[in-house]
Amino acid sequence: MFGRFRKLTLFIALALIFCTAAAFAQSLPQPAQAAFDRKVVSRVSAEQALEHILYLSEVIGPRPGGMETEWEGAQYIASVLQSYGYDVELQSFPVSDQYIGTVELASGEQWQLGAASRGLITGDGFVSGELIFVYPGTNPSDFPTNTAGKIVLMERASTTTLYRTQVANAESAGAAAVILYSLVGSRGNYGGAWNPSLSSSSPAGIPVLGAALIQGQWLKNMLDQGSVNLRVQTKQYSNLLSVNVIGIKPAKSGDPNAPAILVTGHLDSVVGAPGANDNSSGVALALELARVFRGYNTDKEIRFIAFGSEERGLLGSRYYVNQLSQEERDQILAVFNSDMVSTSYPLVTHLYAMTVDGIPNLVTDAAEAAGGRLGNSSILPGEFGSSDHVPFYQAGIPAALFIWMRVDSWDPLVYYIEKVYHTPQDTIDENVSLERMQNALDIIGAAVFDVSRKEVPALERSRVRANP
Repeated sequence: MFGRFRKLTLFIALALIFCTAAAFAQSLPQPAQAAFDRKVVSRVSAEQALEHILYLSEVIGPRPGGMETEWEGAQYIASVLQSYGYDVELQSFPVSDQYIGTVELASGEQWQLGAASRGLITGDGFVSGELIFVYPGTNPSDFPTNTAGKIVLMERASTTTLYRTQVANAESAGAAAVILYSLVGSRGNYGGAWNPSLSSSSPAGIPVLGAALIQGQWLKNMLDQGSVNLRVQTKQYSNLLSVNVIGIKPAKSGDPNAPAILVTGHLDSVVGAPGANDNSSGVALALELARVFRGYNTDKEIRFIAFGSEERGLLGSRYYVNQLSQEERDQILAVFNSDMVSTSYPLVTHLYAMTVDGIPNLVTDAAEAAGGRLGNSSILPGEFGSSDHVPFYQAGIPAALFIWMRVDSWDPLVYYIEKVYHTPQDTIDENVSLERMQNALDIIGAAVFDVSRKEVPALERSRVRANP
């Protein structure tokens, strides 16, 4: 019996060794698969992607949805795709009014801020005055006797009721205009430019502007050096159209009904923010993949899409999905959406492939498999419902958001993003990492190429349940 036990033990041990070896062998990249990956990763270049980030965020600058600068960004993206040989469509759609403020320094430099719709709208005119800082401004006694005719700078109070009180007190003291600067943002970041919400029953008779934290600090630093004179303007922009840019690479069969892969990102930014990482980076990634993929035949159609007005409520992607028939929705096999894929913020840790419900799908599986083949441990799954992948999920189409962030293991719904999110500091100098951009290009590029060139499970099996 002891001898039989030893033989059984030896058999089990050998079986385990064999199974482990077989599993290890299966996990290794096959030569053919590795060759396909190299077709992408050997050619995609973060440096080339940086050229697009540079143009969108620094040559054009802030690109609020529906504004002329968003259209400038769209025209640039379209021209790049056309230069690669793609057929390009500009898909426009209406969006609501924008209220935007401008601060002009004595040097002529101008900053973009938010404006209160129920404050005085100066239109093409400006209000001029000497700048003074008042703290906190929630009591009439906080304002000096010489406030009349001055432009008052204040820290935004913690509640809407309190900052409305600040504005009312400044106007009662004779201020010519008010600039409130925010301290923190909605996700623990530095405060960005914003639109003060004033009461409909008590609008302000003076311009009221919402500045970013850094803009308030810049103005305070100037005051520390001496007197400061400003001109401020507030404008309402109406009858606006936003735009999606769509570049199409047909399937090698030429079949217009071939399954489609979408590589997407949004081209707009929030008011006052150059949007280098959010989201010139996602557009730059799509354009760089478009450059590389133009030379390869793929079994699937690939669409490279830059959506407009994402920051205003996913308006571009919602419009795009809503225009599709059910047959056209069924044609879409997978959506790879990139948003904020190059941050240099040191406290973020991984590139995440996020789905709305946290459940893996064809997109996340392909990305994780690509990361495994490339020996790249950056990619992790996650749950996030705030970008252009959402309308596709709601339509039952497999989609995922690719984004650099940190997610704490103790609470997968607590997210950490860069401090300069949605601020004037979202620039190449302060918030772009070529290494992280290259990571994203490698993983997403290999995954898109893998899905677009080979047979995948039937469309019905790759569907996600539509959100009721």
